[in-house]
Amino acid sequence: MLMTVEEAQQRILSDLPPVMPKERVPLLQALGRVLAEDIISDEDIPGFTNSSMDGYAIIAQDVQNANANHPIALTVKGTIAAGHPSHQPVHHGEAYKIMTGAPLPPGADAVIQVEWTKKLSDNQVLALAPVRSSQNVRPQGQDIRRGDIVLHAGHPIKPPIVGILATLGIATVSVYQRPKVAIVSTGDELIEPGSPLGPGQIRNSNSYALAAAVLAAGGEPWVLSPAKDTKEAIRAKFLEAATQDIILSSGGVSVGDFDWVKDVLSEEGSLDLWRVNMKPGKPVTFGHLHGHPFFGLPGNPVSALVTFELFVRPVIREMMNVHQWQRTVLSLPLYESFTEIQDRRHYVRSRLVQEGEQVYVWPYSKQDSAVQTSWIGVEALMIVPENSGPYQAGDKLPVMLIPADV
Repeated sequence: MLMTVEEAQQRILSDLPPVMPKERVPLLQALGRVLAEDIISDEDIPGFTNSSMDGYAIIAQDVQNANANHPIALTVKGTIAAGHPSHQPVHHGEAYKIMTGAPLPPGADAVIQVEWTKKLSDNQVLALAPVRSSQNVRPQGQDIRRGDIVLHAGHPIKPPIVGILATLGIATVSVYQRPKVAIVSTGDELIEPGSPLGPGQIRNSNSYALAAAVLAAGGEPWVLSPAKDTKEAIRAKFLEAATQDIILSSGGVSVGDFDWVKDVLSEEGSLDLWRVNMKPGKPVTFGHLHGHPFFGLPGNPVSALVTFELFVRPVIREMMNVHQWQRTVLSLPLYESFTEIQDRRHYVRSRLVQEGEQVYVWPYSKQDSAVQTSWIGVEALMIVPENSGPYQAGDKLPVMLIPADV
């Protein structure tokens, strides 16, 4: 009986290598990495009370009765621009013209936006509406207080996080090292991109697609040249790859005469599982080679990427101390019927369609595991249980969201 996807994931994740070591990198190099330390602020953000819009810094009590029919005149004492604080206080009946982000002058407790005023001269303005105390004001420490734990170790570093770190004055940050992932495709027919095709040859696309997937997951790929379809050539290439944290192979995991991956893995390491109840990707293989996790992925391009998504990506994320690696799964209605019935769970390449407030899942018509263009525009994998269907438009199925063109 074939192992389920969940059983395979559990077995793979039950014996992971240690979390990767830490290293300190410049801020921009931290993008896509994972924090290896808590980030504690040693200052308030913002560091001073400031205006949230262009207007006039005033004492709110002075204009509490202002309206268009009864404007209140204020004496303008000067202008305060961002980066240029004023130390002169505001007194009753006075105002400072102030720009967004500029520090509030002493004595002021509100900002009346410029749209609610009428300028009479350079030193006099009319307030046409009331404002309350603290209106249009960002108080010191509104966002972050000194001593706050702003981010915890294990937090992925995305562009907004880079901005927060920069705001805190952090120029270098401690992150987990990227797992190094060796990638080996097998097959006599493979040649590298840029080379002309000979009779019966195809280009080695899987190595590069998988390398891109490794990068997107946070790992550091190392693409080796393809291994020929002999047992000793595959053995030599795998031993070369065994210096890395994770080893991926593509092809040679089925039951053909030249499928040597399982044999070599069993002889040089351990074969922990083979074949999973899924389509595409049934013959996926997992084991250990010289103590490192080894994944033998199918040779069909779509199968390789689907099995990477389900089995390899979680390991890369866990090794970087990210435990929330699961993709979002929603129950969505079908946009059109889906009649294909399989004896295995089917991960169907799909896109999302929105009509009004309803989002639908729309399976691509071409689901052959060798059709690479079926990935174009994919936003989700629709999960169809084995031996189920046919399904009609409007029927709901679980849908795993993935980045477009993963």
